[in-house]
Amino acid sequence: MLRSTSSQVRLIVVSLVVVAAILMIALVPFIGFDMVNPIVKAQQARIEKFTAEGNPQAPLLTYTVWLVSFFFPFWSTMSFIAGIVLLVIALPLYRGERWTRGLALLCLATPSIGGAYMIVPWMNFIGSAQGGFPPAVIIMTIGLIPYFTLLLAEKVDPTQKIVDFLVFLMLGVTAAENFANGHAAFRILFGHPARPLFAEGIAITYFGWLALWVGMALCIAAIYLLGEKKVSGWYAGLIGGLVTWVASGATHYVRHATNDYLYGSLMGLSIVVMLLIPLFKKRLLTEYSE
Repeated sequence: MLRSTSSQVRLIVVSLVVVAAILMIALVPFIGFDMVNPIVKAQQARIEKFTAEGNPQAPLLTYTVWLVSFFFPFWSTMSFIAGIVLLVIALPLYRGERWTRGLALLCLATPSIGGAYMIVPWMNFIGSAQGGFPPAVIIMTIGLIPYFTLLLAEKVDPTQKIVDFLVFLMLGVTAAENFANGHAAFRILFGHPARPLFAEGIAITYFGWLALWVGMALCIAAIYLLGEKKVSGWYAGLIGGLVTWVASGATHYVRHATNDYLYGSLMGLSIVVMLLIPLFKKRLLTEYSE
């Protein structure tokens, strides 16, 4: 916990969190909203092109424009709310009050997860044609830097730092991967021209969509709960990892056009393995000071 660190270190960490909070309020929404129209216009142009060519991929892109125009503002707004929360809890966070750790990590994970999701549509529809730096990287970085600073600045031994870094890294990365893969499964499921029938190999996308988003929610919950060193966080992480491992693995087995679901499955498995290691479990649930 931050209360075990010096007042100077606490001041630096909390100052970084406050700066991130201000950027999450004043900058992230503008970046997120400004990316919507260029991406959607590029998607619409690709749909028109595919339709003219008779490409069967055209219907599968139908829902993409709606999903992007919904979820880019969604994650931007959630980051805005998280920024306000961080400003409100800045003083008790500086004082090292235990309850603030998990909440601060949860809030800082919000732009990191949202930014990671936003990168893929930008690269697919803007970066592939025009190049340039993905603005979503800025959103992701705003959350990531103070997220890991908060974890690693605590006055604990190196073993504790390694455990925290690996577990909280994979919880965040897996949550982002689950959201992106669930997003892809959703658009394929409901954008397929055979719906409401299930075409061959399509039914698994319902499993992949809903199970992966539930897995994402569990990983996010685990960030908050393990940040508070609660045993419920260990269970949330373990269940989220198992759901991700099985759902992503099954979806990849049926639909393996890309390796995205395979990567997601391996991420879920990594969480399960780490949480089942006795040393990791003990370190995650017990407070250690250097």
